[in-house]
Amino acid sequence: MVVHAHPDDEASSTGGLLRFAAEQGHTTIVVTCTQGDLGEVKMPGVRLYPRQDPADRQRLALIRQEELTQAAAILGVTYVYQLGYHDSGMAGWASNQERQAFVQAPLEDVTGRLVPLIRRHRPDVVVTYDAHGGYGHPDHIMAHRVTLASVAAAAVADRFPEGGAPWQVRKVYYVVWPQSVVRRVIQVMRVLECCGLPTPLRAPHVDPTVVGCPDALITTHIDVRSVLWAKWAALGAHRSQMGRLGNVVWVVQLVSRWLWPAETFQCVQSVRPIQPPETDIFAGL
Repeated sequence: MVVHAHPDDEASSTGGLLRFAAEQGHTTIVVTCTQGDLGEVKMPGVRLYPRQDPADRQRLALIRQEELTQAAAILGVTYVYQLGYHDSGMAGWASNQERQAFVQAPLEDVTGRLVPLIRRHRPDVVVTYDAHGGYGHPDHIMAHRVTLASVAAAAVADRFPEGGAPWQVRKVYYVVWPQSVVRRVIQVMRVLECCGLPTPLRAPHVDPTVVGCPDALITTHIDVRSVLWAKWAALGAHRSQMGRLGNVVWVVQLVSRWLWPAETFQCVQSVRPIQPPETDIFAGL
């Protein structure tokens, strides 16, 4: 089970892992906490400004729901659940304070919705973000908090007894990006900017100095080169988001086998001692 904040996170962060697990015959579950219903969308034939227009925000939520369904099919995902919370927006946006924003939802309420899913599907492994949410996004941080709270609660009979029989998740992982890889990506982005192509480095909410995990803390490397086609196809299914990046996507795709040949994770909970470096999140089970 992977717990993500927005549609497209399942592909960008764990697309290779999900495809591999599906090919190996594992049941895979994607839980997406928000509708991803904020952010300007500029793609052929579609102009949405959900930060200004509530109707556009609702339209974008429906579009992203359809895109998530398509991406999950490409990755062979068995079950997809959308909790339906509203996107909180980037750190510092006024939308962070909206009553319906995911970050404003009571932790106990969200936990009460995730615990029954854990108990129903009884996953051996749960994957989510680290405490910083990867790069500081409020919804990623909230997903981290909810996931850890739900894994703990799911194992206790007295917690949410109406949610089914208790289940102890065997391993919990954080999605993490090695600092060495982040440095390479930043170098590529700077070259692209010298060529006149905009990159996320220009976005005001991006602070490259706080992105990435020390390489020594990474326990697990999953080589995804053989399934990069599926990962990129799933990302491409999220047209409302990928369309904003234009030519940068194609350039990055060409060098992706060099930039990130593996998806990387940090094992933070395990019922048995792990033996890093792992190449399989199911190792030891």
